[in-house]
Amino acid sequence: MTAAALIAAQAALHAQIQARAIELGYSENILPIYDGVVDAEAYLAAKPKVMWILKEPYDDFDAEGMPAGGGWTMFKDFGEGGDTLAKAENRNAALRNVTYASHAILNCIGSYAKLPWITEKPEAYEKTIHSIAYCNIGKMPGETSTSDAHLADLYRDWKDILFKQIDLYAPDVIIVCGTATLQCMNQDLQLDLSKPGHTVTRGGAVVNVHHWRGRRIVWAPHPAARIKPEEWVDAVIEAG
Repeated sequence: MTAAALIAAQAALHAQIQARAIELGYSENILPIYDGVVDAEAYLAAKPKVMWILKEPYDDFDAEGMPAGGGWTMFKDFGEGGDTLAKAENRNAALRNVTYASHAILNCIGSYAKLPWITEKPEAYEKTIHSIAYCNIGKMPGETSTSDAHLADLYRDWKDILFKQIDLYAPDVIIVCGTATLQCMNQDLQLDLSKPGHTVTRGGAVVNVHHWRGRRIVWAPHPAARIKPEEWVDAVIEAG
């Protein structure tokens, strides 16, 4: 696939996301948070091609405390309003851990201890997050935490688009974060979760590796779980 074809196909998927939000009855005060690939050429050139799947994004909240906002794209819109990757990651442990692990996998860096801090190499890390696919099951702004029951509803509403994204991005490695996330997806993946190909344990981080249609499925704890960053990142590096 060419970069131009990937960009066009992703734009069509984003249009489907917008249409689905209308079908699901979301108000005009809340818009999708688009996800996927930021730099098509960088993603297609990456070895391996890595796709992350998490639960749902969040943005703002209205006067009643309900989710609001949206209308922007994950990773692409950093820098607007004076925001930067480093500032965003100071507020968001999940984003920080995903970025460190991705940078290590794409650059063959064997451990968290060998990684430079984001503030030391901001341009290198910007390139990293532009070279991965990052998707949420839910595509609308949500709460800062997601119950298993709500995630099941999100999966029902958005799974067809999620699997279209998997087909489009054709990743070599899919890193699925969170127990409930993979359990929802496994309705369709049909993996034997009791028999991983192998397991990587680093302190409190336990990461299982499965295989599906020629792809490696890395089942990791959520990147914001109460696990030491170096343990989480090292386990994902080895599994990835």
